[in-house]
Amino acid sequence: MLEALIGSFFLCSTLLGIVAFCYIIMLKLLIPKSKKDFFVFLPCNITSCDVRKRAYALRMKLNLMGEDAHGKIVVLDSGMSETEKDDILEICKESNGIYFVEEEHLKDFFHGRV
Repeated sequence: MLEALIGSFFLCSTLLGIVAFCYIIMLKLLIPKSKKDFFVFLPCNITSCDVRKRAYALRMKLNLMGEDAHGKIVVLDSGMSETEKDDILEICKESNGIYFVEEEHLKDFFHGRV
């Protein structure tokens, strides 16, 4: 009886150790190696559908990957309508990490950042 109790204790602690070891290995693999800023471009033109939804979806994907502090979303205007421009400017005011840039001002946006 005592041998079975001690054996089950060692078996449980061994299994727990293996699970903890696998968990640590997985966390080490999933943690990003570098903490450099990067930009994700979202080109939008007159045929783009629901720019607001696409910008929020990209932001959510960055949050799920754990890159929300380092990833910036740049919405590039390639001929958007005025209502879509107003929506994007409202999003840029509300959230951090989403920027609106027109094509002719793209070079000025990256001046000093890259």
